Amino acid sequence: MYLAQFKTTDEPHMIEKLKAMGPMRNMLHGLAIALMLILPFTEPSWNPRGSDLFLGAVVPAITPIVIVNLMLDVLMCMVLQSDTEDQDIKRRYSTIVKTNIGIAGLLLFLWLNAFRDALYG
Repeated sequence: MYLAQFKTTDEPHMIEKLKAMGPMRNMLHGLAIALMLILPFTEPSWNPRGSDLFLGAVVPAITPIVIVNLMLDVLMCMVLQSDTEDQDIKRRYSTIVKTNIGIAGLLLFLWLNAFRDALYG
């Protein structure tokens, strides 16, 4: 309770912001973060076999789909944000847009890094 005395703003905590984003969006962010952790270990190949199938084909194929879903969510949040006058809802959608763009940008960077050898020889 000692730290609560020094709270100077009425901004919601991170856990409250995550709850406000909703379970589906949080699962999408969780999947993106899981892919971020796996992508540095992938080696995309043309003909993966056995255990290399997951790291060589599945993860590199799923990543662009997740990026597109994140960007579609950004589009929908921008539409819903422009449609309302309530400042709390606008702030909520603004937080969601910033989070989605940050996660999508980092995921895209890691995905391109995984394909660096295939793209640039």
